[in-house]
Amino acid sequence: MKCPAQDFIELSKEFNIPEDVDLETLKLQKEEIEKRQNDPKYEAIVYSHSKFYNYPNPYHAGSETFNPDDFGYEKVKEPDVLLWVQVFRPEKRNASYYKYNYARFPNFSIDQEFIVLGCQYLTELRDKIDCISDRAIPGDYSDYPELPPETTCKDLYKSGFFYIDGTFYNDMRHPDCRDYSEPIISWAASSNRGIGPFRKASMEKCKFIDLDIQLGYPYVYVHQGECEHLIVFSDMQYYTHYYCKNRLEYPLHISLKPKRRVLCMICRLHTAEWIVFDNKRLPENPFYFCKICFFSFNYDENNQKIGNFRAYHHIDRSNIL
Repeated sequence: MKCPAQDFIELSKEFNIPEDVDLETLKLQKEEIEKRQNDPKYEAIVYSHSKFYNYPNPYHAGSETFNPDDFGYEKVKEPDVLLWVQVFRPEKRNASYYKYNYARFPNFSIDQEFIVLGCQYLTELRDKIDCISDRAIPGDYSDYPELPPETTCKDLYKSGFFYIDGTFYNDMRHPDCRDYSEPIISWAASSNRGIGPFRKASMEKCKFIDLDIQLGYPYVYVHQGECEHLIVFSDMQYYTHYYCKNRLEYPLHISLKPKRRVLCMICRLHTAEWIVFDNKRLPENPFYFCKICFFSFNYDENNQKIGNFRAYHHIDRSNIL
């Protein structure tokens, strides 16, 4: 798709709108550019909000001069479409919902963003979503803090679904996967609920091109039992040769601004690696420790536990995507 005089606009050194083009977006863009040029303070404010973002270049890897045998390479088959998918952080619960107050984050904050191809399956996006709940290491390690963790929650609980346009797309690739949608559909089946009917399908059998979606409309991704993410399809474009041609690189991850890390509550220097509960020697419950402070405060010279407490590995959000 091209607007009239698009080639002329792209080749112009200055942003001039030809007389035969009547697109409101171009007029607004021109006003914005002129405002930045005429007001240095405004320009500084605009760029101060964007300089920490690491925007990806979806046009990279477009060269076909390299040898595909040297890397994993599979050319994108045209025609195809590109979808921009925003994955939000899990919804914020009330303090009374949990027994303890964990580190909080703002509501409706975009955590990750991806570019997917229309020919890809929903499971390909799910495998790329990197959530802190999947990386969590279950179990109390206070008695054996030096024992290396062997499993994560993702290894134990593999189930999940996307809810899009009245359909639950369940991930049933593994024998241990459960149908999370079944109790929801059964609950909604009551006539006095006034919702439904709902459908369900297999995530691994559905492609993005088969979905009936609305841009900007919130859908849901659920995993780990109750970890709920809003997902939004923010944009859609026709695939052209300007974009990455290697299908194996999709879904392409778009890097957002760096995530704020949780600091050790003692030294205030290092990233927290442990979270301790029910330690009467501490002023806060829970309490976050870096590795050095954790061992120096909670264990003696013989590596014996001081007092009674529970200790869990803390996977910091700043360490993922």
